[in-house]
Amino acid sequence: METRVLNLKDQNLYSDHIAKAACALRKGKLVAFPTETVYGLGVCRDHTKAVERIYKLKKRVEEKRLTLMIADADDVKKYVDHFSSTARKLMKFFWPGPLAIIFPLKNGTDIGIRFPDDTAARDLIRTAKIPIVTTSANISGYPPSTDAQQVLMDFKGKIHVILDGGSTRFRSPSTVLKLKDEGFEIIRPGIISETMIRSCLENTFVRV
Repeated sequence: METRVLNLKDQNLYSDHIAKAACALRKGKLVAFPTETVYGLGVCRDHTKAVERIYKLKKRVEEKRLTLMIADADDVKKYVDHFSSTARKLMKFFWPGPLAIIFPLKNGTDIGIRFPDDTAARDLIRTAKIPIVTTSANISGYPPSTDAQQVLMDFKGKIHVILDGGSTRFRSPSTVLKLKDEGFEIIRPGIISETMIRSCLENTFVRV
């Protein structure tokens, strides 16, 4: 398999490269792309074999579920059937941004969603017009990739497309938070600290 690296810094080709990556996603192919935190590895949520491939490629245990990425704030309403006051505050203060929120659903399951603060990531999701689930573009247990060359070293010949947006802004993973009743649990520490989250919920958070 040839891994195509498409440069997003060439503005004359930006839209074409986004479209090619979106087309690959619709066909069930694996695509790596930049976010503000680290590079993500995405597939179509409804393409079962593609989802299986991403787990196998990452050597990721199935208990660790993938995160759904959305391109617009209102998209969360397509997947979540109710929002607690905690959820609403977190979305208001930290979205778009490096916070993935795991929402409880009325049927007893839950879903992890992130609204990234990255133009290329949102353009890709919006152009694909299908639900995209993601994970960090690295082998499980190893540091996440913060530029396209690191992704290529790990996955050359194993994924179809890498969107090269250069080094990521934060060069560190997002925070993953699970909502529990009116409280929360930090599943994975990241850029947004627990102190920042509690300040938001207690109405003492100050934007810098």
